[in-house]
Formats: sequence, C-alpha cells, structure tokens
Amino acid sequence: MAFLQNGGRRIYWERHGEPQDPAILFMHGAGSNAATWWQQLPAFQASGFTCLTMDIRCFGRSAAPLDEFTFEHMVADALAVLDAAEVKSAAVAGQSLGGMIALRMALQHPERVRAFISCDSSLGVDHPGVLETIRSRQITMQAASIEQRSLGPWFLANHPDKAALYAQINHFNPSAHSVPAAEWGGALGRLMEPGQLLPMEALLGVTQPTLFVVGRQDPIVSPEVTREFAGRVPGSDVVVVEDSGHSAYFEQPGRFNAGVLGFLKARLLQELSTGVGG
Repeated sequence: MAFLQNGGRRIYWERHGEPQDPAILFMHGAGSNAATWWQQLPAFQASGFTCLTMDIRCFGRSAAPLDEFTFEHMVADALAVLDAAEVKSAAVAGQSLGGMIALRMALQHPERVRAFISCDSSLGVDHPGVLETIRSRQITMQAASIEQRSLGPWFLANHPDKAALYAQINHFNPSAHSVPAAEWGGALGRLMEPGQLLPMEALLGVTQPTLFVVGRQDPIVSPEVTREFAGRVPGSDVVVVEDSGHSAYFEQPGRFNAGVLGFLKARLLQELSTGVGG
C-alpha cells in the first residue's frame, strides 16, 4: 500500500502477491475505487499472479481537481503504477471507465500491456448506440443510487448486503460526498465528447491477447455490442456472465474470476509456465 507522485499528484496504489509473479493491473470504474477488487485478489494470487490495484485520479485516495480528469492523465498514472511496481508489462483489466483507460494503454503503449481485459466497458469509442444509451441514462437514472446504476436486478434482489457494500466503497470517492453532482456529471461527460472518443476502427490496432467480459443484463454495454467490439479485435474472446449487470466482477466474482483466469492461462500459458514476471 503506497502513494506515488505523478504530475504533482499523489496516486494511491497497492500490490498483492509476490513481485516476481506475472502482474495484472486492475482498474476500477466510475462508481468505485481500488477496494472494489477484494473478490479478485485471493483468486488471482492463488493462481500465481501479483495483483496491482490503484485509485484512479479523482477517486478514493488519489485526490486531484476535475480539470485533470482526462484520459491523458489517467493513462500516465497507470503507467506510473507499473513503474513504481517495477513491472515492465502486465495484463490490464479495466471495468467501465477502467476499460477505457486500459484500451488507450494497449494502443499507445503496447509494450506495457501483456493482455487486455475489458470488463463491462464502452471503451470510450464512438459507438452511436452506446453513446445514446449513456445520454439517456443520464436523464432516466439521475435519481437512482450508485448500486442501482451499476448492479443488475438479479444481484440487487438476491444480495442486498453486498449491494450495500458496493455503495459504501463508492462513498469513499470525492464524487460521493464533496463534489457537486453537476460538476462530476460534467467531468464524466467531457470524456464522452467527440474529441475524446476513439473511432471504432481503433480496435483493429489492438495486438495483445484480448478478452471482453460482459454481464448478461448490462444495461449500458450489452453482450451484442460487446461482440461487435470483439469482432474488431482479431483473435479476441468473449465471456458473458449470467445474472450480472454492469459490474460482473463484483456481482458474480466466481464466474468472472474463472473466465479471466482461464483466458490468461490459455493465452499466456508459456509466460506463466516459465514464471516470467513483469
């Protein structure tokens, strides 16, 4: 558990596991922070990975003004975490916002990304259907709680205790208690402006082993849209997680972990078997 300095800001990150093991960097979405990956850490460590987590800039313990809430800053922060951990390259898994950052890392710094795992992410690409869904939800879900926006109906009905925990983790973010809702909404909206979005064709440039994970009931990025993304990434795989919404990693951790670990072992088997770390 440590802070690093990047661009004059303190960025919080953690390492779980042995430094010599292959590394995976987990990056959370806009409703969470580093603590959200608690159900992944034991499983991935037991499978021989060292796990890196971080509070993305403007979340949790990584305090920064909203004018620094940009993909450029967030990619630089993630690379700084790899540097601080002395990891040359890592598998990178990102949920929602984290997937947008991970995609840009994979495209802009391919030597640092060993594998790309998109988890319920719109990827920040120019997909008209997804963008319309996001804009519509900004209106229709304005009064909804963070767990209602992020978790699926099956999970909310069957695991109200864990849904409450999801909300409590989010409450450690400045956006939940000290940033006016209009300002936070504006910051998120700026990431979706045309100048920030990547064209769909950019996915053709992803060269790393790639996995797309999506919840069956994800209201933002459907399995159909996810397969459309995957169709543009040569050789990529898709895992659809049943009984989950926009946060499959949290709602169905066993299924999520099995899918991602199975992919990593199959696609990175040689590196894993030789014990190559970061």
